[in-house]
Amino acid sequence: MFFYEFISKQRILYQYVILIAMSLLILFLLVWMYRDSPILNNNFFKFYHKNLRGYLFSGFISVGSFLLSLHTFVIVNLKEKVFGTVEYLEVFKKASGSEIVKQCDLYKPLDNLSGFINSSIWLSIITAISQFTIGLSTNFYASIYCVWVSILTVIFMLYCLMVIRENIKILLHQNKNP
Repeated sequence: MFFYEFISKQRILYQYVILIAMSLLILFLLVWMYRDSPILNNNFFKFYHKNLRGYLFSGFISVGSFLLSLHTFVIVNLKEKVFGTVEYLEVFKKASGSEIVKQCDLYKPLDNLSGFINSSIWLSIITAISQFTIGLSTNFYASIYCVWVSILTVIFMLYCLMVIRENIKILLHQNKNP
């Protein structure tokens, strides 16, 4: 959880930059691992077309649709059961050191989560569309792009899961009896 604690303290733009950088690092490591494999380098786009492209398309179009339907449900439930509670308001007042709380400040973590879920939905749709547009190319770099955008989407979705888990932990701690 060190990564989550580090990244959650950063501004939202930095979180996006770090997630994109992580996806590029993973892609770079994959390319570097297979740099000396001429068969893989020459036939990567064939492998991608035969084994990956269709699965990536169907998987990400399904995940994007599921996240789209789940987005409102998750945000509304977290708003009601975590951010709208008296316990959270008291913790927030104590942490901010002020008795006057603006609604936009109170719901900022929820807004950030909503933004990341939204980004994951868009990335899922972009990834799926990339598979049947750019992915049709037999160019090595087009195939690498399609794999990279898939990696990026998975990283964003995993990060959303971590943020949702942290919000659920807040909910569970609020319901503890002293």
